[in-house]
Amino acid sequence: MSLRALSLTCLVSLSALPAAHAAEVQFEGFYRARMRLIDSLSLDRGLATNEGLTWYTQHRLWLRPNLYLSDQASVHVDLRGLDGVYWGDQPATSLSPVANAAPTFDDGLTAPTSTSDPQTPLFDVTLWRAWAETRTNIGRFKVGRMPVHWGTGIWLNDGTSVNPMYADYGDTVDRVSWELLVQDSFWLQAAVDVSAENLVNERDDTTAFNAGVAYRNETVAAGLLTRYQHTSNPDPNGRFNLFTADLTTEAELGKLDIEAEFVGQFGGGALPEIGEGVSVTAFGALLDAELDLAPWVGGFTFGLGTGDGDTNDLRLKTFTFDRDYSVGQFLFEQPMPVLAAATATDANAGRSFDETLVGNAVGNALFFKPRVSRQFLPGWRANVSFLGARVAKVPESFEGRRSYGMEFGTGVHYDGIEHVEFGLDLGAFLPGSYFRDFRGDLGGRYDDPVFGGQLGLRVHF
Repeated sequence: MSLRALSLTCLVSLSALPAAHAAEVQFEGFYRARMRLIDSLSLDRGLATNEGLTWYTQHRLWLRPNLYLSDQASVHVDLRGLDGVYWGDQPATSLSPVANAAPTFDDGLTAPTSTSDPQTPLFDVTLWRAWAETRTNIGRFKVGRMPVHWGTGIWLNDGTSVNPMYADYGDTVDRVSWELLVQDSFWLQAAVDVSAENLVNERDDTTAFNAGVAYRNETVAAGLLTRYQHTSNPDPNGRFNLFTADLTTEAELGKLDIEAEFVGQFGGGALPEIGEGVSVTAFGALLDAELDLAPWVGGFTFGLGTGDGDTNDLRLKTFTFDRDYSVGQFLFEQPMPVLAAATATDANAGRSFDETLVGNAVGNALFFKPRVSRQFLPGWRANVSFLGARVAKVPESFEGRRSYGMEFGTGVHYDGIEHVEFGLDLGAFLPGSYFRDFRGDLGGRYDDPVFGGQLGLRVHF
């Protein structure tokens, strides 16, 4: 029996044991099916390497069994199934023992599994996280591999709490933590993370130390989380230190909800991909406000990730949002421009990123996104939005390419059935000068608009 099958069997067995010997098992999670259609992320339909229409559907299953052994002890497990697997991927094949047998046209799909590459995860069922909790009179202790999330999710994002129709990753740490709630309002935390275990018995590991404090009442909440991350190395010149401070606040002022988060990162040392003498000074900020005047709801999001005026020196000033914080359907969500590979292989999936300028996360950007939605039937809501973004700091090498462009979005969402969420989002992206004025080796203009949409269904529990 495989390790994955054994793990699932144990979980099922626990839930079936007599009450006197079994834990109380409570499940949470969701299944998501997401279809995307985009034309074209190449931004230049005249190029011979234009990728053209992209159309695919993906699975994602997240399952968390919570095993409550007593009022004071519990174990929690996160499992992922068919995570990001495309519909129709891994068709099953069979060979007939009969020579020259006619082909059969039966259907069958198998779950993709990992290759020999240790960086490639399993795609059928993956043990994602597992941790234990103990509640005592002096606080709650947590030990294991667990999700981490803070504030709006622009720095630490667990991949399930914010905008789960678009989230794909999730931040995870190996941690020992202590948390204490005082008078139901004040929250304290101290934690130690093992971020990277490199060569055993060598002094090249990465360890992080965390401290947090927060306050909450019926209308206002605020918190500060700090982290000191240290990478050691036998070579005195090979060490790297990073300090992060994240201040977040939220307020419910009648019909107005406001969230804000401000992140600062400071550090220095040596990074393998850059060298010695690196210094880091970067800031990220987000402000989100929403006014509920039922049936109308209006709001806006303002965000900033600092940039670097000189990309060739050792002073790093670019702040990059977490990949699971999604702003739009295309900009900072999909890499652009993406071209068709000269030779399609399993490794490149038929795509080339040789001239890609923007990835799937906000970085070196100043953006503003107003939005309006209206309920038009019970459970049904329609929305429109606009996203505009520009480069926060324009290096000389950009030659004045300041604007990322504009994105227009509209959609309809339904949540009238308990535990069910349905959404259809349509959009168009108009490239700005950051793309239009780029001159790569292929001679592309990269000024064609992108059109597309996403159809999603999520059943959560």
